[in-house]
Amino acid sequence: MWFGFKKQNENQNVQQAQQSSANRHKAAHQQGGLNLSFGEENSETQKVAASVFKQLSGKIITGNFGSLMQISKPIAMSLDMSFLHGVALGHTFSNLLERCSQLAPIEQIKYISAYCISGMHCNGEITKMKSPLDPLVGETIQLVKEDGTQFFAEQTSFDPPICFYYIQGNNYKIYGDDRLEIQVHKTVNSLTGVQNGRQTIIFNNGAVYKCTQRPTMEITGLVMGDRILNWQGKMIIEGPGVKSVITFNYNAEGMMSKLTSFFKSQEQAKIFDIVEVDIFEVKIDENGNKTETLIQQGIGSWLEGLTFGEEKFWQIDEEKKLWISPQEVLESDTTRRDDLLFMRSQKMEDAQKAKLQLEEQNFKDIDNRRKKQ
Repeated sequence: MWFGFKKQNENQNVQQAQQSSANRHKAAHQQGGLNLSFGEENSETQKVAASVFKQLSGKIITGNFGSLMQISKPIAMSLDMSFLHGVALGHTFSNLLERCSQLAPIEQIKYISAYCISGMHCNGEITKMKSPLDPLVGETIQLVKEDGTQFFAEQTSFDPPICFYYIQGNNYKIYGDDRLEIQVHKTVNSLTGVQNGRQTIIFNNGAVYKCTQRPTMEITGLVMGDRILNWQGKMIIEGPGVKSVITFNYNAEGMMSKLTSFFKSQEQAKIFDIVEVDIFEVKIDENGNKTETLIQQGIGSWLEGLTFGEEKFWQIDEEKKLWISPQEVLESDTTRRDDLLFMRSQKMEDAQKAKLQLEEQNFKDIDNRRKKQ
């Protein structure tokens, strides 16, 4: 069973889809970013969200607001998936790593860069105007792909949401932690998600790569206007003698010549979901002094693809290798949550009651853990 995924009606928003570039995500906003409002038949979700955020506005402005995680969201704002599901979605294109397991570091880090960029849209295109169910400390998840790749994760913190995960591919393994600190802007119409987690990738040939910095998520249009997801900042990946610095550009000024070359037209180059990848050769001399030399550059968009020179390392229309739940999972698996099961059975009132009960128990468990420390 594919979690939380409801296939869109192919006839919806045909006009919008036709206006998009064939090589861009169908929900890409014309000014850049992922349009989370795309394909939504019912604006009720945004109305509910607007009501919640308006109630919070006074506390946010006066500084009396603690954390968005401390606020119970109505079931109407939630999707039948957990935060752990969302983490797995970020690794949808992990199969890109199978292609480079035996390559030289310079080629491996290009594919790793493509893999990291490729997952930036996968969560938002599923959740859209909604959010995952709030995490429960101690819940786990186990997922697999058709090629045998396995994903394991456990939620270790509620606020901020922190989980640890492990992915076992055929020629690689990945482990790390995902930490998200959500901050609502005083206008109450936007929020940012600061990611502080780290990630390690190990190939079967022994090569080790570490992601030491990640970009910041921004969502605008919480109360009014189109709800847009974008990314800003840098991602840094370091490996054996190489380093990749991925810059997520909110403003394309100063890059027009490169972007026009990538997007084929200056009009297309005006979009603001650009990524620029700088690959460095890293050397350390006998005295421990480090030198970094820029040797290659890539250009692309997290809603279109990534190229180095004439070679394409990832494209938005590549087939997704979806995660599925195995038949046997732990009792703590998130797919066994009562609120999620009621949602999938379309019993929304029961889901709301179960959600509140689970949240109450979650806070009690957290309090008990603190007392025992």
